[in-house]
Amino acid sequence: MFDRHFRPRYNNEAETLSVSRMRFFHNAAKGFELMEHKRKSTGLLLKIIGGAVSVILLAAVSFSLILAQPQSDAEPKAEQRLLPAASEPQEIRNESEFRSIVESFPIPVMSFLSGSGMTFVSGRSESFQHQDGYGRIATLYWQTSDAVPLILQSIFPSDALRQLSGNYHFVQTAGPMLFGSSSVRMEDSDTVRIHASNDYGLYVVIVPKSLSNQISSLCRSLQLFSVREQSSQ
Repeated sequence: MFDRHFRPRYNNEAETLSVSRMRFFHNAAKGFELMEHKRKSTGLLLKIIGGAVSVILLAAVSFSLILAQPQSDAEPKAEQRLLPAASEPQEIRNESEFRSIVESFPIPVMSFLSGSGMTFVSGRSESFQHQDGYGRIATLYWQTSDAVPLILQSIFPSDALRQLSGNYHFVQTAGPMLFGSSSVRMEDSDTVRIHASNDYGLYVVIVPKSLSNQISSLCRSLQLFSVREQSSQ
């Protein structure tokens, strides 16, 4: 007869073997799952790297094409060309002579619009040495209906800040817009000066402190005049 303890021992071994097999297949499945996850992660990383490389190559090709394009033959801006020689000074005593200054000036000249209520007094245009060439400055003297004087200056080139003479100092009050550019406001003991530069040149307005609260409205009455275009700028 068989030993009564034989069958239980056999069953235990079978169960142990079955559990071992289940663990083996479970671990194998987890291994395959982990490998699949790593494969997908690697594929995603390769796609990202490939996309980045494509973007870099595209940018490099675009940059090369831009460099290969011919440069424009457009005329350089006026402030980039200094005058080769000095010109004779011009003096005018009547507003009707203003055109003669505009005709010989390298950039549009600032003046008051017709009907602004201002009275023309006199004007002067003269050359000055600047770097390796010459610049030019037009100074116009005007007065209000109350005979309060003020000065307008058009300066070529726009970086000729040395032509802004006087003992002026900066103030906290900002200057108004002048021909689309922000202006700098400065003061001395008697007058207020604002100046602004643009693609044409440097433009300056000098008024007595009694007109300091009217600077914005005065600037709105200013215009740039150019004979070449036969109209105000």
